[in-house]
Order: sequence, then structure tokens, then C-alpha cells
Amino acid sequence: MNNTYLAGNCGKDPELRQTPSGTKVATYSIGVYRANPKEKDKPLTDWFNIVAWGDQADLVMANIKKGTKVLVTGRFQTRNYDDKDGKKVYVTELMQNDFWLAPKKEKQDTGSTFDESELPF
Repeated sequence: MNNTYLAGNCGKDPELRQTPSGTKVATYSIGVYRANPKEKDKPLTDWFNIVAWGDQADLVMANIKKGTKVLVTGRFQTRNYDDKDGKKVYVTELMQNDFWLAPKKEKQDTGSTFDESELPF
């Protein structure tokens, strides 16, 4: 089974392209923290490339920008191509099925309450 959940921060603004047939494709990357065995107070960051197609691409472009905290679901897929020097290059990307934005923190003096049980993650 190839189903993945990644929670992290968007590293730069997503980019939108279209295939020759007109299908929209949005690409972006998220940084995901993991434990640092050598320095416990300084987590390491792994970067994952995300690809969103069609309606998901439109949603990404409307809602995600650099720094956005996001939970992404999808499946990993590997592709390859020959670079300009003829060397085979392998790329692994997460094909996005869906995403959720982390709620923005409210200031304490607003009187706003937030129920964490509403989060999808």
C-alpha cells in the first residue's frame, strides 16, 4: 500500500504549469521535521516535492504559499529521465490526493476558542 501523510511547512511559493493538453499541475515542497540524534533540541528537516493535478492544483495555488503549515496526503511515485549529459536522473515525488491547512493561531486577547478535535491530523 502506498499512502502517505506528511505535515510540514511550504518552502517556497508553489509553481503552476499546464501540460500540452491543458491539465494544470502545481508543484511545491514542504519541510518536515525529524529528530536529530546528535542534538535533541535541533531537529533536522527533510524536504519533499509535492505534485498536485487538476482541481487540486487550483486549490494549492489559492491556499498555499511559502511558510504555510500543511498536512498533505498522497502516494509516492518515482520517475526518471535522461539529463542533458545523458545521465539517468531519478525523481521521487508525492502525488497529492488532498491537503489541510493548519489553523492560524489566534491572539489570546480575542476570546477565540479552538477545539483541536476539529483538526484532521
